[in-house]
Amino acid sequence: MALKQFDCIVLGGGLIGLTAALALAKLNLNIAVVERSSLKLLKTSTGDQRTSAISASSKVMLDTLGIWDLLKGDAEPILDIRVSEKNTPGFVHYSHADADNQPMGYIIENEIIKTTLIDAIETSSNVHLLFDHPISSFSDSQTLIRLELSDGRSLGGRLLVAADGANSHIRTLSGMKTTRLDYEQTSIVFTVNHTIPHHGIAHERFLPGGPIAFLPMTNQRSSVVWTEKSAIANDLVNLTTEDFLRGASLRIDNCLGKLSLIGSRAMYPLSLIYSGNLIKNRLVLVGDAAHRIHPIAGQGLNLGLRDIAHLIDKLAHAQYAGMDIGDHEVLRRFQSSRLVDNMSLIAATDGLNRLFSNSSFSIKALRGFGLSAVNRAGPLKRIFMREAMGQAGKIPSLLEGTLPNYGD
Repeated sequence: MALKQFDCIVLGGGLIGLTAALALAKLNLNIAVVERSSLKLLKTSTGDQRTSAISASSKVMLDTLGIWDLLKGDAEPILDIRVSEKNTPGFVHYSHADADNQPMGYIIENEIIKTTLIDAIETSSNVHLLFDHPISSFSDSQTLIRLELSDGRSLGGRLLVAADGANSHIRTLSGMKTTRLDYEQTSIVFTVNHTIPHHGIAHERFLPGGPIAFLPMTNQRSSVVWTEKSAIANDLVNLTTEDFLRGASLRIDNCLGKLSLIGSRAMYPLSLIYSGNLIKNRLVLVGDAAHRIHPIAGQGLNLGLRDIAHLIDKLAHAQYAGMDIGDHEVLRRFQSSRLVDNMSLIAATDGLNRLFSNSSFSIKALRGFGLSAVNRAGPLKRIFMREAMGQAGKIPSLLEGTLPNYGD
């Protein structure tokens, strides 16, 4: 079958892959999105209870890509964040009053983000969706990367963006090595109604087995991510709904009143996975294909969106300079731009999980002191807020609210 050529091929039809395709289309590139699942399946609600915390800078990026207006009706602002540890007096309270009275982020259901992205891409003339087509093989050369699909079609591109998740097939096929760490923890994800309004406050309570987070959603709902040691998590989901919700509520001192379950409970084993290199010949990893981190800070999607924003900046500069977008030097600059952000967040999330899982009495006392100290230290607390909002360091164009334009 004849080779069909594109400027860029995006592998993966999840949140990161779809966002990458939408952003690449803004550079007037001819894009193909390849996904093994069918489009009908991806557009059909499966009852997925997962939500994403969209940071303030990620909201700016989605607005710049033209989809925030379609999402904002389903986005609940995070006005305050309260971080504490069970049976410890210390806590940290982050207030939007310290962020120019702007929300620190938003909670949106993943299924809503996904269908919104698909709808936006379907109206784009330079993005081609090739769903329900797994990859059978791939090869690369100095000028082209080539994919063979299960239906016999052949695709060629100057650049392949791998956004096919933590168990990236293309990363394995290309021989890119990863570091893996099993946390021996599982997150139970579910949605609740509650009798006391959340007032836009996100609660994160640290416990010996892992944190529990109540994240404010629209219509006075909350998304709950309850992380525990895997063996205990298995026991928890076998409890009656009444006992399960009572246990969840007790862990945040019943501050939201009586809980009612919406939908089902889902379990997700946790692990750290990151690739030593983000690039290979005409291949770049983004999102979970590059780094899957602990959900303790709720920054997984935001980290992937920053990958995309930095990649778009580097590709736009290459276009302006007349360079091949798949040139090794272009991709090397992208990898260099992501090193500090990626590794610092990997270290921070892994370190926090280890710190708060330590049952030592002296360590627990120090944790309580540390939380109180951060809460009293205004400048330090504002630094942490800026990091969580994605506003620290050198920010690429999309996160600042503009498309990169090196011709001005």
